[in-house]
Amino acid sequence: MIAVIKQGSSEQQIESLLTWLRSRGLSTHISIGEFQTIIGLIGDTTKIDIDLLEGLEIVESVKRISEPFKNANRKFHPEDTVVKVGDLKI
Repeated sequence: MIAVIKQGSSEQQIESLLTWLRSRGLSTHISIGEFQTIIGLIGDTTKIDIDLLEGLEIVESVKRISEPFKNANRKFHPEDTVVKVGDLKI
């Protein structure tokens, strides 16, 4: 997940956001560009309410990078799961 920070946000506001995110068990990676600042959230982002994060004064937008529930997704497990019960395959 990435959070795009609004232009003109102070370093103190960004640091407060980083502290809050880290307190929820996430690692962060900050990328400061000439016109845009982006915070990458690393870890289990299901703990973060996207609507809450987008509602913060300094956050312009939030984008999910990974698909939720990826452990059950066909992209990560393309083969069918076969369950054997006795001589039967289900």
